[in-house]
Amino acid sequence: MYSKYSIKKPLVFYSISLAAGCISAITFLDNIFIAAVLAVSFFIMVLLTLETKFCILNMLFFIFGVVSFNVYFYVDIKEATEIRVVEKKDYYFIGDFKGRKIVLNGKVNLLQEGQKIEAQGSFKRNAYIDRGIVGNYTLEQYKVCGNDVIYDIYEFKRNIYEKFKEAIGESRAAMVMSLCYGETDYMSEDQMEDFQKLGIIHAVSVSGFHMVIIYKTLEFIFGLKVAVGISILYVIFTGMGAATMRSFIMILIFKLSKIFLKEYDSISSLSLSALILMAVKPYYIVNIGFGLSFLATLGIILYNEKIYRKLFKLPSKIASNISLSLSSQIFSMPYIAFTIKNFSLGFIMGNLFLIPLFSAIVILGNSALCLYFIKPVFKVISWTINFIFILEEAFNEIILKFCPDIIYFKYIDGVIIIITYISFLMYRYGHKSFKYIPAICAVLVFFQSYNFFPTITFMNNNNGEAVIIRKGFNKVFICNYDYINTRWISDIKDNEQIEKIVTNPEKNFICRLDKHIYLKVYDNLDTSMKIKFYDEDKEFNFLLTKYYKDHIEVFRKDNCIYIPKIKLTNKYINESYKKYSLNDEESVEYGIILNRLFRIK
Repeated sequence: MYSKYSIKKPLVFYSISLAAGCISAITFLDNIFIAAVLAVSFFIMVLLTLETKFCILNMLFFIFGVVSFNVYFYVDIKEATEIRVVEKKDYYFIGDFKGRKIVLNGKVNLLQEGQKIEAQGSFKRNAYIDRGIVGNYTLEQYKVCGNDVIYDIYEFKRNIYEKFKEAIGESRAAMVMSLCYGETDYMSEDQMEDFQKLGIIHAVSVSGFHMVIIYKTLEFIFGLKVAVGISILYVIFTGMGAATMRSFIMILIFKLSKIFLKEYDSISSLSLSALILMAVKPYYIVNIGFGLSFLATLGIILYNEKIYRKLFKLPSKIASNISLSLSSQIFSMPYIAFTIKNFSLGFIMGNLFLIPLFSAIVILGNSALCLYFIKPVFKVISWTINFIFILEEAFNEIILKFCPDIIYFKYIDGVIIIITYISFLMYRYGHKSFKYIPAICAVLVFFQSYNFFPTITFMNNNNGEAVIIRKGFNKVFICNYDYINTRWISDIKDNEQIEKIVTNPEKNFICRLDKHIYLKVYDNLDTSMKIKFYDEDKEFNFLLTKYYKDHIEVFRKDNCIYIPKIKLTNKYINESYKKYSLNDEESVEYGIILNRLFRIK
């Protein structure tokens, strides 16, 4: 017989119930049956386990999650309306309509971030749930409303960027804007890749890391009340991101608990912040930034002190930094495997050596907001920031030389991480037989990652030509592509976890698979040619079929594979904004077994 029990930390249950309601509403969009099963399962579970009062409250939070989601996403715009322009993308803008995000396209060339416009056009509901976008608004004509405080904030950011650009250069000014104010649009792709490889991408956009630094500095200088007030302004100034809001709410609850002499419970505080944010923006439940922020914080709350005690032989600051870095990854790593799908093994070095420097830049950069109009002071701040960047770049170069390459996850990797973690917990609670499960998972990972015989995958479509060669743990990617279609190459590299890329190889480039088999690239002037490989004639190891407009020729080459080198024409320019994936590619895969070619798929 089961026994119903009361809730010791009700906010945890309420936030989970609200999240379950949001997930059920999202699932309803794809499959009504699965959504119904989720809802019924949730109600049965709470009925069987919770006391009547808490059972009713949790059901109400579940229903509130469903209602909140539908209220947010099911909106229509039929008349001329006011829209705030909040973000500029490559060829469109993101607007804010009554707290909801919409994509603005059409006559958008003259728009500026921060403007409030009276818009006329047509709205089409088209939800991008993880980004909170409810639909597309095609702008036919608009009138700019008068400037207000929000527009002034955006204009102030643009002005401060120009001042930093003049003082310390464009590249470092972009870093300041991103580190201090969350304006990542100024950052180059190379800078973002370095941050990603160093495992400190959280430092780029304003997050809980920034909020804690700002608040502690303000409280140390001005005291509690002023620190809270300025922190609210900082949250608004930096765009009210999920991680920043979460951090501010938890800090505020902690300070209020001290004032009212109440015991502070960090798990309940985290749950309350989740509850507030999901109630206002229900799409946060599938937002990657929101998920990473909460899971990293949960790991820190539960395991930071435990890991720190294990590192007692190290200096306290180093031990604290390492324990913070490791604990934040415990719950976020499985989530990363299912979402971002890449992870940096150099995160400890990045956090240990670079985060202290970035913390100083965050403080100085935000000090510049208040003092930029005093030229001598701003000049001194800029000089100091520039000097710190010189140190940062020196550390950066050294760390990147020793930093391991980014590892890329697949769906199965996330499942294995979760199984391993559960096995560890079960082992700690006395179920000793679970200790063998991680070893079994390790074997599965090996068989998944290791290619016992060479395989070759050919891809050929309008975006370019590509060949992926796999042997052992190594993967080589040889490709030809137009400058417009770099996204295609990037997607394949990330999805297939490629270690080495050869782009647009020279004539007669050779990639040797072993001493008998190699791949060779040759020039071809016929841009209409398409290639396919097949193994119908077993007499020859490899057959290359070349399709012309009026006939087909078959080239028979022993122990050699050829791919064409084709220069793409400008007719593909209008496809440059499409998102490509491997599932859409025309591809064929072969395996080389006993020096013979066999078609796999």
